[in-house]
Amino acid sequence: MQLAERHIIKSTENRFVEIDGLAFKSKNLYNAANYVIRQNFLYGWAYLNYNKMAQLMKSHQAYKDLPAKVSQQILMILDKN
Repeated sequence: MQLAERHIIKSTENRFVEIDGLAFKSKNLYNAANYVIRQNFLYGWAYLNYNKMAQLMKSHQAYKDLPAKVSQQILMILDKN
């Protein structure tokens, strides 16, 4: 069983804008990397694992917008999925 915590942050809190921006950037990175993986799969090329995706995405703006550790974690989650 996996437990999770849920934190509800109202739009009136001072941290809301920063958290919302980071969530938007992480979504962009996930979707961009997922698109590249899907295109490789549809065209019959090799599957891109985490190492190859990290190498490809390092030059992508969505990867640069987030801290390196966060970007790497997002790509690891995508590789696991």
